Amino acid sequence: MNNTLPILTIATDRCRRCFSCVRGCPAKAICVREGQAQVIAERCVGCGRCVLICSQGVKRIVDNLPAVKSLLGEKKPVIILAPSFAAAFLKARPGQIIAALRRCGFVSVYEVAFGAELVSNLYQKLYNEDPVRMLISTPCPVAVQYIGKYAVNLLPYLSPVLSPMAAMGKALKSRLLPGCHVVFAGPCTAKIREIQEPDVRPWVDAVLTFSEVEELIRQSGIDPARLNNEEFDPPHSRLGGLFPMQGGLIRVASLPTDLYQNSVHHVAGRAEFSDLIEKLNYRIQTNRLHELETRFFDVMFCEGCIDGPVMPEVESRLRRKERIVEYMRSRQPLPVSTWESAMEFLKDLDFSRTFKADPQTHEIPSEEKIREVLVQTNKLNKEQELNCGACGYKSCREKAIAVWNGLAEVEMCLPYMIEKLEATVKSLNLSYDKLTETQTQLLRSERLASMGQMAAGIAHEVNNPLGTILIYAYLLREHPMWSEAVSADIDMIIQEAIRCKNIVGGLLNFARQTKLMLEPVQLGDLLQKAAEATRAQSRDCPIEIVVNTPPNLPLAYVDKDQMFQVILNLMRNAVEAMPDGGKVTSDAEWRNDNREFIINIRDQGTGIAPENLEKLFSPFFSTKPVGKGTGLGLAICYGIVKMHCGQIRSRNNPDGPGATFEISFPSNGTTEEKM
Repeated sequence: MNNTLPILTIATDRCRRCFSCVRGCPAKAICVREGQAQVIAERCVGCGRCVLICSQGVKRIVDNLPAVKSLLGEKKPVIILAPSFAAAFLKARPGQIIAALRRCGFVSVYEVAFGAELVSNLYQKLYNEDPVRMLISTPCPVAVQYIGKYAVNLLPYLSPVLSPMAAMGKALKSRLLPGCHVVFAGPCTAKIREIQEPDVRPWVDAVLTFSEVEELIRQSGIDPARLNNEEFDPPHSRLGGLFPMQGGLIRVASLPTDLYQNSVHHVAGRAEFSDLIEKLNYRIQTNRLHELETRFFDVMFCEGCIDGPVMPEVESRLRRKERIVEYMRSRQPLPVSTWESAMEFLKDLDFSRTFKADPQTHEIPSEEKIREVLVQTNKLNKEQELNCGACGYKSCREKAIAVWNGLAEVEMCLPYMIEKLEATVKSLNLSYDKLTETQTQLLRSERLASMGQMAAGIAHEVNNPLGTILIYAYLLREHPMWSEAVSADIDMIIQEAIRCKNIVGGLLNFARQTKLMLEPVQLGDLLQKAAEATRAQSRDCPIEIVVNTPPNLPLAYVDKDQMFQVILNLMRNAVEAMPDGGKVTSDAEWRNDNREFIINIRDQGTGIAPENLEKLFSPFFSTKPVGKGTGLGLAICYGIVKMHCGQIRSRNNPDGPGATFEISFPSNGTTEEKM
């Protein structure tokens, strides 16, 4: 029971972390290390479930063909076929497969169904000898391995009987064909490990799966479909061919099948088998086994051997059963006397066996250790344990125990990884937004720098001619000879020249944003001063300007004059956005977490068109009517704020009309001293 011969090869580099093998493994013999699934040989029961459910083909059954080919070349072995072979080969009839195997080099082809009949007699004898003793059948090697590893308390109840494969091998080597070498072919991956057990090893030399049999025939250049049907070598079976179907053993051993009797119970399938073993084990632990009326449990890990891991999946279980029955019906009836003679010839052979425990239980950590693992996946209390099963374990607690024992990883928790991924995506989005904003600001700064250089040159070249135009325009207007119409034209020249001079002045201000004179300033005072100046210029409009600042606002180190220019410009723009009046709200705050100041100026105007949000701080862009603005005000504000290493943003108010301009800048030596 303690052999650990591997039955799988694993391409771990292609494992995609779906954990389907962990979910499907009844023995939890698959651990995950560094994101890759690995089979723990000593825990594996050989059921082959992980091979069946691995969609990536990462796990494959070990290649047994080289060993068998070596036997064919040196020893001329015989081959024994499991009864389910009649449903395993879809392109040829059972008799043609027998013929093909002889042509592959096997000197004889025998049926394991006869071995099934040999052990059935023992089951019948054990059942009749002791009407009280509980027995569990042992033809299924997965069931035997599972009980020996994970339900050791049930070992004494295993029927001490060889499997049909081992019984047939012993009959051949001991009596029918002494000295021969035996190769078994069947649908079960666990047989690869069964032949390493001490009571089985002498009787079977190698194992092939049905798919390997098909590959051997192909490599030998044989087309079974072209061959005539051939029969097994004797001895022949009568009912042993029913063994691979559910309840086959009960039928062949002539055990009670009356549903009114509870003495015999058949269990097939992974879930039903695991549930039965768990409940029987619990009854033994609680000394309640005597309460059961059932005496004999016929257990199969698969839904019968016709559902073995290497049976073709293209046909249903029903169709496989039908194909086996069809084959049994097609054979020539075997005279009872012939069969009895063969059984009599072998009746003195001992087909019993023993079992040894190979316990694979793992340590249960303390509650504190379990909680430590659960906390790693953000499961801080019982309500957060989802028990979704996505990791392959029934509960978060069971998975935490597996993590503690090194069988699983914290990252196998799907909800935790989704939360972690969402947090990462959110962080990346924030980083992307900041990077995009920084890139936009860099491009804007480059444009402003270029515009500043150009503006300085334009202002220098245009300012002097404008001064000359204004001087002579004033002189012309003072001359008494002009008519009223001409005087009006001269006034127009003066007004337009003044407007040009203001534009040039704005260009000079824009170009001179190169140096800051930092000093400690109370931002509340700047806001109040700008509010007063704005009110004075807006007396004819019903405007309300509100300033909100906390009483404990720290001093900010800024260029007082330039920051005042920014706030005043924004307040004036806010008033101009409300031609019918409204409320302007300005506030300042200190955010200690980011160590930055925030100034907000909010209006109740018409808001900003979405297509203009990205253009507001570009030089010469203006939404005001011609003659009402130069398009340099917000560009100048942007430049001043950037010199303070800050940000200026605009957005439409989500909870009402109007827009809000937000200025943020770092402390740059902020003191906690209050004014």
